Amino acid sequence: MRKPFMRNTMALLIGAAMFSMAALASAQAATYPHKPIRIVVPFPAGGVADTFGREIGRKLMEAWGQPVVIDNRPGAGGNIGADIVAKSAPDGYTLVIGNIGTHAVNVSLLPAMPFDTIKDFTPIVHVLDAEGLLVVNPSSPRSTD
Repeated sequence: MRKPFMRNTMALLIGAAMFSMAALASAQAATYPHKPIRIVVPFPAGGVADTFGREIGRKLMEAWGQPVVIDNRPGAGGNIGADIVAKSAPDGYTLVIGNIGTHAVNVSLLPAMPFDTIKDFTPIVHVLDAEGLLVVNPSSPRSTD
């Protein structure tokens, strides 16, 4: 059962994504999209990025009447999937669900990146903020105190 906050947040994020994608489409040729759209999720299936990518893809497919394919390409901290998108045609048909790791952290951790996070990507929309949570067994002496 989803909490009302999550349901409202999800609706807001999907609406923002659709609005931003519609703005992108209007800036391109009037026939966009005229072929399937690919959303690369550079993380394994079942995670937060995959879940949101699939929901966004479903809503875009309903709005545009074109197939939206979710392509999970995990590995290398997200760099494998992000690299696929960086090297794809810059036509708006291949998107990536990136995050702070794929576009900020990896640049500072790795001696060489297969892409340039500034030159090779155009941001479209901020999809979500995911908070981290650390939990322990209730019988543990660790607590927030």
